[in-house]
Amino acid sequence: MKYLFTILAFVVLISVLTLYYLWPSDPVNSQDVALRINGHSMTHEQLNDQGRKLGYHGESKEDRVDSVVTRQILINEAQRVGIDKEDNFSKALKDYYEQSLIKVLTDRQLATVTVDVSEADIDRYLSCSGKIFIFTRIPVEKGQPLEEQGQQNKVLFDDLSESLRVVLATLKPGESISQFDTGTEVSLIRLDKKKNVEAVGTVAYDRSRVRELLGNYQRSMKIDRWINSLRKKASIVVYDEAEKND
Repeated sequence: MKYLFTILAFVVLISVLTLYYLWPSDPVNSQDVALRINGHSMTHEQLNDQGRKLGYHGESKEDRVDSVVTRQILINEAQRVGIDKEDNFSKALKDYYEQSLIKVLTDRQLATVTVDVSEADIDRYLSCSGKIFIFTRIPVEKGQPLEEQGQQNKVLFDDLSESLRVVLATLKPGESISQFDTGTEVSLIRLDKKKNVEAVGTVAYDRSRVRELLGNYQRSMKIDRWINSLRKKASIVVYDEAEKND
């Protein structure tokens, strides 16, 4: 019951904050009024601020006013029919709030991540073109690689997806690397062998594009490892539904 009251208080708080930012309730000096909709007044400053928040930078003032008016009319109508009091709305608001928290957190973490793509890294990637790569994908369950379920692949480097090319280009034969899904290790990729193929030509990859791919890969790996470190420090208890019902 305490949990339900906490959730209810949270939803009420977010609803109040949302309405506050959508339409400030402070008294407005009549000389500053730029717009009035259904009795609600908005100053020129508030109108411009709303335009910036909603991304109306390149539009004329008339277009910004029309956009804000349409938005507010729809909000008023939604409130009139009681959508803001429905459970689905509260859940959507809670989901949006949580997603926003996650986005801000990951964006801040990304801003702290530094990568170093060297010319040697790019050369190594380019040298893979025209070669056959033999690699094994091994699933991981509860932190343990399931070697017996590994699947070996034999593919021309240039026929691989960009994401796999980046991964394999960083490995030497016998080396492996973990793959993550939102911080959880889901598989290992092991490079077994590289083979030259004389009859196959090489692809002239753009160095700047390769640098971008390698940089993005390094960032994603650092973020995945950061999330994984948070999981390792967290207290996580998973209850079996069947055992709970016994």
